[in-house]
Amino acid sequence: MYLIYNVKALKLIILCLFLLTASGLYAQSDTILSDTIQPKKWEFKTTRELADTAWWALKQKTNDDFMSLIPTLAVIKETFDSLEIKNNPQVIRLKYNYISHHVSKQLKFLQKKAKVKKVKFKTSELDDVMIKEGKDDKGNAFAYVTLKSHKSSKEFTVKFVAMQLNKNWYIMDELKLEFPEDDPYYKPPVKIKKKQK
Repeated sequence: MYLIYNVKALKLIILCLFLLTASGLYAQSDTILSDTIQPKKWEFKTTRELADTAWWALKQKTNDDFMSLIPTLAVIKETFDSLEIKNNPQVIRLKYNYISHHVSKQLKFLQKKAKVKKVKFKTSELDDVMIKEGKDDKGNAFAYVTLKSHKSSKEFTVKFVAMQLNKNWYIMDELKLEFPEDDPYYKPPVKIKKKQK
């Protein structure tokens, strides 16, 4: 009986060592930086250019065009270099993964909400672009972008936060789709009945 427990414990130890070794190899291979999304060479010098391209990307059949609007690994590395931060591939990868994961998740949620509300971006129209730019306490430029749109009589807005890295603008976070009725203070317009003669 004692021998059986020892064999089980030994197997467990060997399994743990294997997993630790495998995770160590993964961490080493992770230092080789490569984008999870095929990067495009976008260079948006203004937030308006980014906003117009984001609207175009929403109308495409795949998510790749929209996801190409986030900063690439190379851009994040250049940002670290320009800020004279010690180049650490793991930190750069974590930053990239964080942005990529969040925007991808937000895009899926946005598309799901659009489907529920029966809104197709392909046939929707962009009415107005509102941009509020500012700088944080470290002097980094950012912008809140709002795309006011409609599909038939249904009005909606697409919002996101953009940031300027190495003189170009990229989508960074807070991507969402909003409808007037999402506002807790929204009151639907009252339909006036015509009097019958």
